[in-house]
Amino acid sequence: MLRRLLPLLICLFCALPVAAQSVLRVGNGPDSESLDPHRAVGAGDSRILTALYEGLLTPDAAGRMVPGAAERWSVSADGLTYTFVLRADGRWSDGDRVTAADFVWSWRRAVDPATRPLFADFLYPVLNAEEIAAGRLPPDQLGVAAPDERTFQVRLKAPKPNFTDYLYHRATYPVHRRSVEQHGDGFTRAGNLVSNGAYMLIEQVPQSHVAVARNPHFHSAARVAYDSVRFYATEDSQAELRRFRAGELDVTETVPSGQIDWAREHLPAELRLAPRAGTSFIAPNLRNEPWKSNRALRLALSLTIDREGIARRILRDGEPAYTFVPPGLPDYEPALPAQAAWTQDARDALARNLFQEAGYGPDRPLTVNLLYPTREANKQVAVAIAARWQSVLGVKTVLENQESKVVLGRMRDGSYPDLMLREWFWIFPEKYLEIMRSREQRNGNGYQNPAFDAAMEVADRAVSRADFAHALRGAEGLLLADAALMPVTFATSRHLVSPRVAGWVDNLRDSHPVRYLAPQ
Repeated sequence: MLRRLLPLLICLFCALPVAAQSVLRVGNGPDSESLDPHRAVGAGDSRILTALYEGLLTPDAAGRMVPGAAERWSVSADGLTYTFVLRADGRWSDGDRVTAADFVWSWRRAVDPATRPLFADFLYPVLNAEEIAAGRLPPDQLGVAAPDERTFQVRLKAPKPNFTDYLYHRATYPVHRRSVEQHGDGFTRAGNLVSNGAYMLIEQVPQSHVAVARNPHFHSAARVAYDSVRFYATEDSQAELRRFRAGELDVTETVPSGQIDWAREHLPAELRLAPRAGTSFIAPNLRNEPWKSNRALRLALSLTIDREGIARRILRDGEPAYTFVPPGLPDYEPALPAQAAWTQDARDALARNLFQEAGYGPDRPLTVNLLYPTREANKQVAVAIAARWQSVLGVKTVLENQESKVVLGRMRDGSYPDLMLREWFWIFPEKYLEIMRSREQRNGNGYQNPAFDAAMEVADRAVSRADFAHALRGAEGLLLADAALMPVTFATSRHLVSPRVAGWVDNLRDSHPVRYLAPQ
C-alpha cells in the first residue's frame, strides 16, 4: 500500500508552495551504505536512522535519554526483568500500531545470525542473546516477551544497571515485520521502508542524498518543525565547507582541521566546537614481542607523547588524554594517573629511565612501525609522536598509512607489527574497557591480564550504578598502570551550523536529532 501511495505523496509534497516548505540540508559524510537498523554501521547512516526510527528510549536535543516508543518502564528488585509500557499513540508510517510483538520480533532479528547483524552485542545483556548470535540457540529463545499489545518484557542474564542507556542504539530499533517479510533486503528502499520515527523515507540518490519527509503518523508530528530533511553525501570535507559557504548546506558533518582557525575568525557564529565522547590512542600489538612482555617500554613511549602539544598546536581543538575513558560520561569518573599532573619534562625524565630499564639505548637502538588510517590529521599526529620518540628516546619510527578499512582489517586479524593509531567513540565507559578483555576477538590488541578480567567480571555482576562505576574505575586503573594502550587526545565535535537553524545543542554524544531542529 505504501509503495502505491508514495508517488502521490511525493507529488503532493512537491506541489506545495515553496514558501510553505521547510527543508533542512545536512552534510552527512560518506554515502549511505544501509538503512537496515540492524546492519547499518556508519555514523551518517545512524543520523538518518535516528530520523526514521524511534527506540524504546531516545536522545533528546541535548543527548539525554528520554521516553521514546515506551512511555514508562520498571525494573524488578533483582535487576533482571525490565517491563516497558509502549505509548498508546505509537504508529508506523503506514498507520499501523506499534506493538510489543513488533519489538519481540525485531530484537530476535537483531541477534539472529541469518540477519548478519553488526551490533548484536548491544543486546548481549539479554538472556540467551549471545548464544543465539553464536548460532547455539534459536532466536525464539531470546529473553523477550509481549504479554499484551503494549507491554514488552525483557529478561537479562545478569544485572545491567545502565541497560536502558543502550536502548537509543539502532540495534534495538523495531522494524516493520510485514515490510521485511515482503521485500527481504529491499525493505530499506524508498517506497518499501516503513518506520516509526519522526520522518519517513521518500528518496535515495546514490552519491548524492537521502531525503526524508515528516511522518504524519508520528506521535509528536506537530512538534517536528522541518517538513523534510536532505542528508547529503559529503565525503570531502573541503568540498563540504565550500558548499556551506555557498549556502547549499545548513549543517556540516565536520570542519577540516586546517580550517579551524579560519572558521574561528570568519564564521564565529556558525562554528560549533564541543567535547565529544571519544579517544584517540595508540594500541601496541600485545600478541608480539617486545610489546607483550615489556611494560617499561610501553610506558616509556606513552610518557613521551606530548599530548598538550598535539591537542593545542596540531589539532587546534583537541583535549589531551591521560585516561582511556573520556571525562564527562554518565555516572563515571576516569581513573586519572598521577603523571597527568606532571610537567612534560618530568614525564620525559621518567621515560628515559624506563627506556633504559626496558633494555634499550644507544647500544641497543629501537625501530618501531606506527600504522595509522589515511587522513591528514592522523598523519600530523603520527609525525609529531614519532618526532618526540626520536628526540627524547632516540627511537626511530617507520610511519605507515593505509585506508581506514584496511587498517580496521589489520587490527582485527592482528597483522600489524608494532603500533597502531586508533580512535574509539562510545558514550558508555564499559564500551572502552570491554575491548581490552582477554576474550575480545574483534577490537582488542591482544591484552591478557587476569586481574583486569576479574575487575570487569565484578562490573558484570554489579546491581547498582555506583558499584558498576567503581568496578570499572578499578579496571581502568589496572589498564593504565600496565600501559596496555597509550591515550593521546579526547575527541571534539566540529560542525558549522547556519544561523537559520535553531535548536542545536552541543553534547558528548554529538547527537543532534533533526526532529528537534527548527527554521528561524
